[in-house]
Amino acid sequence: MMEFPSAFPGLEDLVDPGQGNQIDMRPTLLRVLTDLYLQRDTHPPEDERYYTELTLRLIAATGSEARAALAERLASYPSAPRAVMERLARDVIEVAAPVLRRSTCLTDCDLAAIAAEFGGAHADIIAERRSTISSAPQPPHSEHCEPKNLCELAELFYAAGPAERRLILINLDYAPITPAQPTACIVRAHTWRLETAALQHNTEAVIHELERALGISRAQARRIIGDESGEPIVVAAKALGLPADVLQRVLLFMNPRIGQSVDRVFALAELYGKVSVDAARRLIAIWRASDKVEGPRAGHEPVPWRMAAENARRALSEVSRRPAQSRDVRLRLRHR
Repeated sequence: MMEFPSAFPGLEDLVDPGQGNQIDMRPTLLRVLTDLYLQRDTHPPEDERYYTELTLRLIAATGSEARAALAERLASYPSAPRAVMERLARDVIEVAAPVLRRSTCLTDCDLAAIAAEFGGAHADIIAERRSTISSAPQPPHSEHCEPKNLCELAELFYAAGPAERRLILINLDYAPITPAQPTACIVRAHTWRLETAALQHNTEAVIHELERALGISRAQARRIIGDESGEPIVVAAKALGLPADVLQRVLLFMNPRIGQSVDRVFALAELYGKVSVDAARRLIAIWRASDKVEGPRAGHEPVPWRMAAENARRALSEVSRRPAQSRDVRLRLRHR
């Protein structure tokens, strides 16, 4: 039987609700357990772990009314366990609403992930919360989306299907993530180079252009081009402000799987019209953070450009001297 910490006295009789009667005591246990937890402002790790484990088990076994009551009570409690608040925030909207509106236990990245995953009422409440916070005077703070969390968001997007990706992109308008600006000013010449490389099926040239213009790693650019569904290319095009007709030609010629389906090209063109520039650039920011977390690939450590240039200069100089050296040797041998 579970051993109860001293902070939770008198709960032994509630743990086994099935003994002696048919009344489900789990909602009562959840309420009593929370009453005891709220009596203190802070908790030792052992008590927090115990409350978290038992509460998560009870949440999974109780109805929405009991879960909504729990969410209402914990929403304004600053020491609420993070795992419990994340679970409640991902519940049905009747349960999640007070947590999404008031809980300080959820970070900006948590809210961004929830908005992207659930959309609808969840995203609306998060957007309302963000608007309220931004309109009120705020003291300086250092909270931001950690690269690790953004890396998880990047993988969430790549793992999703077309419908889920569409929902994520639309809801990124509500995400508290600063849109990433292109690292190069996109002019007509850049657009022409990118389109020409795509029409020539020059994958490496397209990857190089995306890497340079978006400030992402070569591996990330390659992943965008090689994606079989096509949404990453739409995101890159929107972030760079490419014309819609250029995007359609890139889709038709760059990826055979996409180009062979006219319906898929039209669906991606429609998505391009609905996704905002800021939403696309927020996903670019997520990809950049993902690159920082993953770091350079093993065996592909970047070489400083000055060192690379010097090595290339020496190699070129050595190659250019070889013909002259060969002629000198032949002349000496002939003279002898």
